[in-house]
Amino acid sequence: MTKGSNMYDSKSNGARKNDRWWRVGLLTGASAAGLLFMAPAASAQDTASEPQAESGGGIQDIVVTARRRQESLQDTPIAISAVSGESIAARGLDNVTQIGDFTPNVKFNSSVPVSASNATAAIFIRGIGQNDYQLSADPGVGLYLDGVYISRGVGNVLDVLNVERIEVLRGPQGTLFGRNTIGGAVSVTTKKPGNVLSGSLDVTTGSYNRVQVKGSIDIPLAEGIYTSFSGFYHNRDGYVKGVVPGAPDLGDTNQLAGRFALRLEPSSDVSIDIAVDGSRSREESAPNVLLHANENAPAAAVWNAAFSGAGAICTDLTNAARLSDQRCYNSQWALAPYRHGGTFSAISGPFNTTSRRPYQSASDLNIWGISGILEWKLSDAVTFKSITAYRKVTGFWTRDSDHSPASIVQTNSDWRQDQFSQELQLGGEALDKRLNWLIGGYYSSESGNHKDLVNIVDAVFMSGAVLKGKSYAVFGQATYEIVDDLNLTAGIRWTEDQKTFNNANQYVLEAGFLTGAPFNPDGSGLQNGDPLMGPLGQTATIKDRAWTPMASLSYRWSPEVLTYLSYSKGFKGGGFTQRVFPPFAFIPSFQPETSETFEAGIKTDLFNRRLRINAAVFQNNYGNLQITVNDPTLGFAPIIQNAAKARIRGVELELQAQPTDALRIEAGLGYLDAKYRKVDIRALNAGVTTDTHLQNAPKWTLSAGVSYAFELEGLGKLTPRVDWSYRSRVYNDAVNTPELVQDGYHLVNASIGFTDTDNHWSVNLGVKNLTKEVYLGSGYADSFGGIIEGVYGRPREWYLSAGYKF
Repeated sequence: MTKGSNMYDSKSNGARKNDRWWRVGLLTGASAAGLLFMAPAASAQDTASEPQAESGGGIQDIVVTARRRQESLQDTPIAISAVSGESIAARGLDNVTQIGDFTPNVKFNSSVPVSASNATAAIFIRGIGQNDYQLSADPGVGLYLDGVYISRGVGNVLDVLNVERIEVLRGPQGTLFGRNTIGGAVSVTTKKPGNVLSGSLDVTTGSYNRVQVKGSIDIPLAEGIYTSFSGFYHNRDGYVKGVVPGAPDLGDTNQLAGRFALRLEPSSDVSIDIAVDGSRSREESAPNVLLHANENAPAAAVWNAAFSGAGAICTDLTNAARLSDQRCYNSQWALAPYRHGGTFSAISGPFNTTSRRPYQSASDLNIWGISGILEWKLSDAVTFKSITAYRKVTGFWTRDSDHSPASIVQTNSDWRQDQFSQELQLGGEALDKRLNWLIGGYYSSESGNHKDLVNIVDAVFMSGAVLKGKSYAVFGQATYEIVDDLNLTAGIRWTEDQKTFNNANQYVLEAGFLTGAPFNPDGSGLQNGDPLMGPLGQTATIKDRAWTPMASLSYRWSPEVLTYLSYSKGFKGGGFTQRVFPPFAFIPSFQPETSETFEAGIKTDLFNRRLRINAAVFQNNYGNLQITVNDPTLGFAPIIQNAAKARIRGVELELQAQPTDALRIEAGLGYLDAKYRKVDIRALNAGVTTDTHLQNAPKWTLSAGVSYAFELEGLGKLTPRVDWSYRSRVYNDAVNTPELVQDGYHLVNASIGFTDTDNHWSVNLGVKNLTKEVYLGSGYADSFGGIIEGVYGRPREWYLSAGYKF
């Protein structure tokens, strides 16, 4: 098999650079040739599904599907933010995670603590989410691609490839969207193939030798048969620099993605959408850096005394030479924010050879999926819809947690997971269109195998999971217009989740320096081959059942003003903890989380649609929280436990203004008052009290954006734009480790764009993180290893894009 096709091949820098340029040339050449060849045949401007504003100008109306039917954003009684594909391009966004910078009470961590994968995001909405990527734990915010639920955090950093819009729904969405949406849902909708020949090509360069090419083309084959092809390539060097020989630059990008869509319209009543998408990344490990090293921690002390080769120096705390001797592990390796000393080398032979691929810096991922959506209008009043999908993810990523040439704590992950889902919907109108109703059923199954090798000095553990899961649900929701402009909506969903965990990936591979330590559940000494969760071959199964109702009452006071009151409930499935040490005698599990939210909101379009203000206030009662903690009474590994209850109150405000046709202003405000109301002994043992702050729940999230389009007579438009965002203090772990607390910070992006009079050609020059803000995005503290590590946001970067569309 050739180097480009083997996921587990090694990567030399020279080969990667050569690989980069032939792929850029191929994609650019093919796209440009297609555009130039087909441009004379037809000309069609981009036609998104968003209706334009009235001819007099004003803010565009955005069509959303938050209630599983198309309706105006301003008619939807839900706290929802929607951003169009055009707005995504204007802001210079590369992937879905970046919308968190300007969405109230939303926080995206582009790299989850402990994972070391660049393609694993933790999404938090209103302080609710999941900060752990493991196979046996569910996310707290649902991510949907064209209505298909993405069940795992690995692979959820979606590229903005041919995106029509992104909707962020805040608050539990348990009725129509189902499980694991207790914080909310993020719904990504792609553009459907058009009925005229059209296309676009964008090429970008920038900091860190950035090369990005993105193209798409719509090709109608015949009446009722439409296709589209889109492709994406992105490559840039890492921004975290290795400072010793063998330490790679981290935080690079090397991604290739493509999508094919086919739309069939055999009649005016039937449409079939089939889409196949795939993506491939071959990158260095996530850009983790060391914030603090405790040379007296157990694993660090063992290394310094017995394995460093300089025990007399490394263990003498009065000898300043230890702080410059690279054989010693101590604070000399705390090089955050943009430097590290990790060489991704281990002294253990089994750690290097047991996996399919030798231990080396890597964050590799392969994803492919296929989906089919059938929509059949059975009558003027009833429509049937079927959504069928399959998705497969394979990955390999590694982590050098000590960020030094030492071998203190390292991980090596091999991930395989696939999912199938089927959803059926039947909806329509009745009672002279005063009643809008929807009923449906949902089924999904998934399987996964995560081999997670953990190396501690010279001891090696297999700490992974083999998981099978199924989910069943039925749901219904209806909206009835009681009197003119007064609408009552009610719905309910029943869900059953089943997960089965096999402990085949839970055992001691090499006991190393821990050989003979009385860590086994029966008090015996640790040996090679000992199980970590009871005898190997055991399985454990959990079943969760839940009813998740919702209700809302909305009133349209005038064509410009809508108010609503709502109640909703959601649940997030239970699961299993796959990281334990010392060994357990059983497979540990945890129970579901629940949340219920009371909300009031207002949506307005004022001054002939020149000003739009949407606002919401809410209270969320958050129960049975699943928190990841290091409980010293249970061992050294981070485990997930149900250990608390919380109350979260908040306010959200979004503003759009267009005082003139040329001037656009956008702003957002989010406020959270999040408090633990109760913690049990398990949380107290780990250091969580009622005075502890909830993680990833900043009190304030603010943003603003301004653009002005200058008309250049006979040439086109010149549009400068400035975007600003602010996040107040963020606690990046459950126990509020001081080194992982990020104080409030500001981000400023600026750009200037030119578009010609025919709207064919465009050029955009921009700078991200203009003020060079240094901020911590995520982090993890390991008391046994003496390590506190984290990932910092990208530094200041410039970019230059040129595009053509027809």
